[in-house]
Amino acid sequence: MEDEEWVLVRRTTEKDWWSSSFMDDDDNGEDPRSLKITFSGPAEHWTDAIPIGNGRLGAMIWGGVALETLQLNEDTLWTGTPGNYTNPLAPEALSVVRKLVDNGQYAEATTAAEKLSDKPSDVYQLLGDIKLEFDNSHLKYVEKSYHRELDLDTATARVKYSVGDVEYTREYFASNPNQVIATKISGSKSGSVSFTVYLDSKMHHRSYVKGENQIIMEGSCPDKRIPPRLNANDNSKGILFTTILELQISKSTGVVHVLDGRKLKVEGSDWAILLLVSSSSFDGPFTKPIDSKKDPTSDSLSALKSINNLSYTELYAHHLDDYQSLFHRVSLQLSKSSKSVSGDGPLPMKKHMANNNDLFFKRKPGTQVANLQGIWNKDIEPPWDGAQHLNINLQMNYWPALPCNLKECQDPLFEYISSLSINGSKTAKVNYEAKRMGCTSSI
Repeated sequence: MEDEEWVLVRRTTEKDWWSSSFMDDDDNGEDPRSLKITFSGPAEHWTDAIPIGNGRLGAMIWGGVALETLQLNEDTLWTGTPGNYTNPLAPEALSVVRKLVDNGQYAEATTAAEKLSDKPSDVYQLLGDIKLEFDNSHLKYVEKSYHRELDLDTATARVKYSVGDVEYTREYFASNPNQVIATKISGSKSGSVSFTVYLDSKMHHRSYVKGENQIIMEGSCPDKRIPPRLNANDNSKGILFTTILELQISKSTGVVHVLDGRKLKVEGSDWAILLLVSSSSFDGPFTKPIDSKKDPTSDSLSALKSINNLSYTELYAHHLDDYQSLFHRVSLQLSKSSKSVSGDGPLPMKKHMANNNDLFFKRKPGTQVANLQGIWNKDIEPPWDGAQHLNINLQMNYWPALPCNLKECQDPLFEYISSLSINGSKTAKVNYEAKRMGCTSSI
């Protein structure tokens, strides 16, 4: 448009985001900037649970009272191993498919196209669960007191409810800088916090208590797409994983007991903090699990050691600083009525040229490319495999990256494309007889 103008826009400061001049309160006096999703009861279905995540680790929080579940995921857990996807019989099958499509025989073409794939695709897997069991008194909680929320501004989930004259609070967040999922459980009266905690999973696994305050769960993904059977004698394993849950309680009150060698029971504490870390043996898209040199148990223990000197408050501060540096880059306000828009014509359109400081963002490497489920999946056989789906879904996941001022969040996508091109060039040549096109450049 000829009447467009370029304007230099300075990077907005945090003070600007929250100043009254940036947004006006709505008519009923409530603050429209309170970005909270609230619930009046525990989740009844998985889709009602609250998601938290740091890009690599994710959790779905059900908010149960007597029994709480945090369903866990780690983004490198997949079935299968690196392989050769070329198929010398594919060109002949492709020729048949094309002829059927040209003749309008679409159903027959679909059946014939099955010969283009010699095996089912692999699937995204789950990690497991944190299980919290409280005594029967929690079954008599005051229903009107229950409150469950996801605060989008702080990426923090909270659950509150009362049992008698005691108010219980649980707080959850997933830290990116410290790579930990943290939970704090507290009660309004001293010595009121008692519960049992353990780890569980649908995957091949074993769990055990180490020392007096750690639960370790070690497991593996199947090396091919079959539902895993617990305790099956199968030496061919896929990606290995280790999850460690560390328990901290108030020093002045409370005791911890070990139950059955795999559970920890807290009695009479003022508060409790749960720190969960997890690692896998995934060592890149071209390394077979059996050849990986990574030790997920050692890596998880190192991750816990790296935060030993940090308090819960410090972990939360690191989390907030990291998360809000991204979340506060963009804001959207939808007006309730046209009265907020002045003038009779359309709003003027302007092209914004970013400040030079905006062109170089801190990279956040280390995560896998987004799949259909994100990092939240409860199934061994997730819908549509929990895969990336290159027809349009993967691209749509990354459409908001630049408009929302999150340039560095595209990095996993570009790394994924680069890795696909290695095997993809071989598949294109053999399966589709595609010639490799070269190009020259003066740069």
